[in-house]
Parts: sequence; C-alpha cells; structure tokens
Amino acid sequence: MPLKPLRQRLRDSEPLLATFSILRSAESVEIVALAGFDAIILDLEHGPYGVETLGPLILAAHARGIHAIARVLKNDAAMIGAVLDAGADGVLVPQVSTPTEAQAVVAAARFAPEGARGANSWVRAAGFNGTPEWFARANAEVAVIVMIEGRTGADNAEAIMATPSLDGVFLGPVDLSHALGVPGQIDHPLVLDKMTGVIDEAKRHSLATAVFAPTPQGARRWMELGVRLVACGVDTGHLFQALRSAAAAVR
Repeated sequence: MPLKPLRQRLRDSEPLLATFSILRSAESVEIVALAGFDAIILDLEHGPYGVETLGPLILAAHARGIHAIARVLKNDAAMIGAVLDAGADGVLVPQVSTPTEAQAVVAAARFAPEGARGANSWVRAAGFNGTPEWFARANAEVAVIVMIEGRTGADNAEAIMATPSLDGVFLGPVDLSHALGVPGQIDHPLVLDKMTGVIDEAKRHSLATAVFAPTPQGARRWMELGVRLVACGVDTGHLFQALRSAAAAVR
C-alpha cells in the first residue's frame, strides 16, 4: 500500500515518530522502519554524506514503508531542490530565523506558481518518466518544515508560521538552550516555556510542530502536548546504547 503523503499526515491526528540518521546505511534505514518508526530524518547537516548518496537511503525507507525526510546542510535553494528531486518526502531546513528566510525555503521547495523550484520531471521523485502532471502532485505532497533553533527565530515564530505553503516548524531544544544561555539544559524552564509558546502559536495557525527528544520519555511528553512529529534520538545513539547494554549484560 502506498504511503499517505507526508504533508497530509502532518495534518492528521496521529503523531509521527521519527529518528535522526547520520549513518550512511540502507540497512540502518531498514532497521529503523522495522523497529516501528514512522519516518527517518536523513541528516545532511551532521551526517558524513551528501545529496549524491541519498538515493539508496530513500529507496530503503520507502521499501519498508516509512517516510524519508532530508535535513539539508543550510538554507540553499539548489540543495533543497536536489534532495526533493532525489525522492525525499519532506525537507527540513536548519537555522531559520526570519519570515524572509522561511519564504526562501518554501520558494525553493515548491514549483510555480507556489514557488520557484527548478522543474525537471525526469528525476527519481517523478518516477523518471517526464509526466508534466507530477509538478502539481509534488506541490501537494511534499512537506516543508523549517527549524527554529535560536532566540531570534523563537521571537519571530509567529511571523515565520504565517508563511504561505509552509507545513511545519521544528523546534531544536539543544541549539535553543545555547541561545537562551542555558547550554545543553533542554529541560530548563526557559527552554520549555519558549517551546510550549511556539507550539501553542502553531496550533492557532493550524501548523504542525516537530521536536527533537533524546529520550522516549521526552518524546511521549511532547506528543501529549500536541507535537505532530517527534524525532526521538539519533541512530548512532540508539546503536551505542543497545550495544553497551548488551555488553554490560554479558559481563
């Protein structure tokens, strides 16, 4: 059964569980899917790989029935278009602080008339077949999410969320804790107050929110607060914890 478009799923009532991936491994993507996650965030910002290696990772995600979201290195129109051409179901753009920056993200991810994404319907995302109807379908199905990670972005959150054709805002508590003067303290009241304020504002805009949570307990808390997409940890961290637990149990 084909996956329901990610853009649509972000509007549904059921929250989505994801994890970040910095392992350049199709097998790792498959394991994330088989473990019960709904999506994987392929991390080009912190992972040691680029757009040219995305194809097999996206195919592995789709083969196992989960969404592939690409976090790009930066707010760059060519890079945003390239990861979407490779077949990503959504794009996640870091360090968006102003409405102008958010508008640039949407313009890069949407075809005209909604944006200015370079048009080519012979790419993997289009099934390589050159069908002109694909452009409208891509606009309707691809999810565009921006990351609010600093104080300026949090202060401008309401204006950012008013960006037409934007699907969601992703709150980065680690970076936000540094910006708020409490580095690494992602559960500090300053961080939590700022994040819950943005979540409440997003609900008023009928916009999805996404959050990074390093622990399952944190992930559940954010889901209970109405966050639509929760990224629980990173694949390397999950692997490390599992192997360390196994080694400790044997020794």
